[in-house]
Amino acid sequence: MSRAICSHCHRAQKVCICDFIQPIDNQVEIGILQHPTETKQIKGTAIIAKNSLQCFQYWEGESLQELPGLVNWLNDGKQVYLLYPKTEDADSMVKVQGVDFLKSQDKAAFRILILDGTWRKTFKMMQLNPSLQKLDRVALIPSELSKYKIRKQKNEQSLSTVEAVYELLSQLEDSESEDKFKPLLTAFENMQQQQLAFRQ
Repeated sequence: MSRAICSHCHRAQKVCICDFIQPIDNQVEIGILQHPTETKQIKGTAIIAKNSLQCFQYWEGESLQELPGLVNWLNDGKQVYLLYPKTEDADSMVKVQGVDFLKSQDKAAFRILILDGTWRKTFKMMQLNPSLQKLDRVALIPSELSKYKIRKQKNEQSLSTVEAVYELLSQLEDSESEDKFKPLLTAFENMQQQQLAFRQ
């Protein structure tokens, strides 16, 4: 007998997250490129951002050659910043901009791309796509440590995808109500509690 699947979040009904989601009208456009192995990862958090943010784009894949929509998004004239550490072998022309710099820019003139996957998978995505390697980066200094309890992190400075989105938007759009993006974290915590309940 097949499991009942939610038509909106595409998760099994018993782990549906739709009741946790609140729509958020963000100004800075966020794009997420999700590795295929993350799509059905029940502990993944990108789905919260995907279902919450109004100014948002999403693609699933490993190679840009398979994603013409993402290629167009990267090349339609707006500045795209990648949230990914600048490595030693990165193009010397790649710049790293801090949040304070981006806050001074027109929020409609740039967008931010986030890779969703394990560190190993996102590293592979970077190696497969030279055009991603050439994107300028955004440097994010989190206001607090991750509260990701249901999945192992690379280190204590690592954030889940939805936590990274929260930090980016709350810092970039801090002229708005400080609680504007809190529903992302509330949904994140509710999702974790839902998962932890199955372990008891």
